[in-house]
Amino acid sequence: MPRLPPSLFWRARREISPMATYLLKACRDLESTANELRWIREHVRATPSPVFPGLRTWNLCERRGKGVPLQYVLGTQPFGNLDIKCRPGVLIPRPETEAYTLHLASLLSQEQQSSPAPLSILDLCTGTGCIPLLLLSSLLTPPAAPPKITIHALDISPLAISLATHNHAHNTALNLLPPPTPQTPHTLTFTRANIFHPLPAPPHHQQPGGTIDLLTANPPYISPAAFATDTSRAVRNHEPRLALVPDTSTSTLTDYAAAYNCLPQDIFYARLLECAAELRPRRVFLEVGDMAQAVRVVGMVLRDGGAGLGGYYATVEIWRDEPEVERVEMRRIAGREVGVRGEGKGRGVYLFQGDV
Repeated sequence: MPRLPPSLFWRARREISPMATYLLKACRDLESTANELRWIREHVRATPSPVFPGLRTWNLCERRGKGVPLQYVLGTQPFGNLDIKCRPGVLIPRPETEAYTLHLASLLSQEQQSSPAPLSILDLCTGTGCIPLLLLSSLLTPPAAPPKITIHALDISPLAISLATHNHAHNTALNLLPPPTPQTPHTLTFTRANIFHPLPAPPHHQQPGGTIDLLTANPPYISPAAFATDTSRAVRNHEPRLALVPDTSTSTLTDYAAAYNCLPQDIFYARLLECAAELRPRRVFLEVGDMAQAVRVVGMVLRDGGAGLGGYYATVEIWRDEPEVERVEMRRIAGREVGVRGEGKGRGVYLFQGDV
């Protein structure tokens, strides 16, 4: 990363604020610095504290200047209409995740308008709980609210499960999520679990043989080499490696890599597709890191000439960062025409039993 010229620090001090000189180290340009200072000041005004506001602002700017992600400094990240609490040890929600979550909710809502039915959703590697919470919020919006929504979310990290549970309560208290009522019955549970072990049964709802309508997952998908060279210093120093890089030091994960002949960064997809083969959800969405990884995951879906999941799902697509953009190009992967939807970088693999 190139060094910033001293003149830029003088401009930040003169044109924005003396506090901006701290933020500039992390923001790298004056516009971002001014924006982040504004957000920090708004946060200080909105959160009462016995500490003098000016001192709090200085302290937060200093933390941010040391490279701590802004979401950890402020303790929150907007995600759709929700306010997602962020804490060290749990992955920060990304805008790309928000985009595909809203698009998934839109597809489900369109289906509900024509054929209302109870919905069952399973989210794996849930982190802050942002995906199931935004799905719930979006699906409860009239006029297409399902008769009943049941969501079960899993994560191996106790910190993540605690934070996700808190985010559910926090957004309900802010009236951003409605509480269950006879008119809008819904259940959302967060459970600690290792997805490489047999998945726990959903605690409230699913009868044996019941259908899961949507399986989602944002798993660790970065290789150790890419983590060291391609991620930002803030990510490497402050976000949990466990949520970003598959832990290939464990025999379970290395066994999967050998059994499925996949790269270390793709190990979780081998297990997630196993879960999909076992549970047969109507829809599946798996976040990926880039287009190359998306192509590899589609190849895993279509392995064995379509005798596996590829033969079960009529629709196999790759979604880009903005899947809501009405643009689809076709790409031939493992002998099958696969739609690549939207604009931006490759962001996920979408499977659906029906046709688009």
